[in-house]
Amino acid sequence: MDRWLNNNTVVKVISLLLALMLWAVVNNDPIASTGVGQGQVTSQTNQVDLKVRYDARKYLVQAPSTVQVEVKGSKDLLAMSSLISPDFDVYVDLRNYGSGKHDVPVQYEGVPRGLEVTVQPSRVTVNIEEIKKIEKTIQVDVVGKAKAYGKVGQPIVNPQRVTVTVPESQVKDVAFVRAYVSVEGAEESVNARAPLRVLDHRGEPVEVAKVSPATVDVHVPLSVTPGKTVPLKVGSKGTPAEGYQIAAITANPKQVTLYGSQEVLNTISTITLPDVDVNGLSESKTVPVNISLPDKIEKADVTSVEVKVDIIKKDEATVGTAPNEPEKPEEQPQPPANIRDSVELPIKFQGLAEGQSAEFVKPSSGRVELQLQGTKEAIEKIDKNKLVASIDLSGKQPGQYTSSVHVSNLPSDVKIVNQQGLQAVVVIKEQADNQNVNS
Repeated sequence: MDRWLNNNTVVKVISLLLALMLWAVVNNDPIASTGVGQGQVTSQTNQVDLKVRYDARKYLVQAPSTVQVEVKGSKDLLAMSSLISPDFDVYVDLRNYGSGKHDVPVQYEGVPRGLEVTVQPSRVTVNIEEIKKIEKTIQVDVVGKAKAYGKVGQPIVNPQRVTVTVPESQVKDVAFVRAYVSVEGAEESVNARAPLRVLDHRGEPVEVAKVSPATVDVHVPLSVTPGKTVPLKVGSKGTPAEGYQIAAITANPKQVTLYGSQEVLNTISTITLPDVDVNGLSESKTVPVNISLPDKIEKADVTSVEVKVDIIKKDEATVGTAPNEPEKPEEQPQPPANIRDSVELPIKFQGLAEGQSAEFVKPSSGRVELQLQGTKEAIEKIDKNKLVASIDLSGKQPGQYTSSVHVSNLPSDVKIVNQQGLQAVVVIKEQADNQNVNS
């Protein structure tokens, strides 16, 4: 025996026989298929992303986003194949197809040897549309109010025209390309980089449209006019009914903010309202009174006020009032000096229905700046952390809306100077879980 083992030829023959026996054991399918472990056949089924191969510079494609893939093979081989899954692709090849609807086969690659793959469905319908490029002139919408009364000039935009890319079927939907620029709280001309929105004839966004460039530079000229807040002086004419007299005359609001040249504003300390006719009055009365603006004053924050005349019987009057002589209304004391302050707040959505989402068109930042006015003491007492700005979207269907911004938790002795400019434009959308357009 030792002599045979020392013979190289005998050792080579034995080695070859052992190798053949091992190969037969490993590759004998009837034996392996009946065992448990590496030879046991099983399958895995998964939803797999369907990739689309096409020329994205020329076409847009609509195709199913996923297909069902069943992979059969031994447990060990399936486990090993999971380690090389990045090489496994399921796709449709549309590079030789033109515009229109097509029924195309689903293909796959990167499957390890020994695995059997079944794809459902094996063919899918795709819609190919040629991309069209059109040029549009940009329209600029200026929103908001300047910190003081100002004149907004014609916006200057650069570039003035942009290229819009859309599917051929939606070329007619492209009506406007707009940029929104806010001058809210501005004290000088505004320079801004504004994003562009592509809109249809109803003002709704064209979602699939792409615009190049996506943003533009906008210059909004703004000439701000100085302002000054002065008290209102109230007077009366005539005599109340016999046995009655005037207890007080008050105006609401008690002051007005005027806008004009600084030289003219420096000459104005009060505004005298037209006298209220009290002739024959036997009870209190509230009447609207228009404010007459002085010469060279361009604008006022209010154009009319409500004047309340309090009438009382003479026997109810304060002791010391001369009999048979109506009490003259006292000149209104000048109210404490007012100051201004500003605060910026995020705008919250209220009442948005379940399954909906909303985004701001303007202000694009979703924030609003409040211009507050009141006495120094009142302004200092404001807890800005408690102020809430919101818009009510209750019952709104998907679409674009302009809503007033409501501010809560503001003290009653502080007013919002820019209340008329507190508006927001929002777009409400239905939330979608899946997108069917591959890009």
